Amino acid sequence: MMRNYDGDAIIQDLWTKIENEEELTDLDELHLIFLPLMQSSVNRSERAIETVELAKRIKDEEKQVRLLATIIAVSDKFIDKEYVEKLMEVLSMARVIQMAEERARISESQQAIKKYLGARLGLESKPMQNKIDLITDLYLLHHLLDDLYRAEKREEMARLIDITLEKQRASHAPKIVED
Repeated sequence: MMRNYDGDAIIQDLWTKIENEEELTDLDELHLIFLPLMQSSVNRSERAIETVELAKRIKDEEKQVRLLATIIAVSDKFIDKEYVEKLMEVLSMARVIQMAEERARISESQQAIKKYLGARLGLESKPMQNKIDLITDLYLLHHLLDDLYRAEKREEMARLIDITLEKQRASHAPKIVED
């Protein structure tokens, strides 16, 4: 039945909507999921990879993950195992790139804070700068920088860094469930 749909026209329409960050309708999502099964100028395996690439451009991460999982599940039944592996590789690379970008943002924030501390306090900021390397939560780093700009004394800056480290530890601590 999906062979009756013009996959080439539908993918163009979906590209436009996703690139313009338009909200996808339920029908759009269904079209995206079943694109690899529609009539097309390319084979199903190639269309499945194009579909995954398109879905990765969806800004809403929850929707993106849900659609990608569904596309792969649907495509798995109808395309070569080799292409399923390529799809998984594409998704894996996207995750690796996302993690690398996150690490870069963390490093940039850490460097900005250390540079600020060095400019403001000179060599006496070294112990504080060393603690900054332990803070890997981007949200906490951004708030710490804002707080440091407002701090007037070295002691206050040191206290803010210690508080931030404690917040990070607390957020990563295992939760105890009581009966």
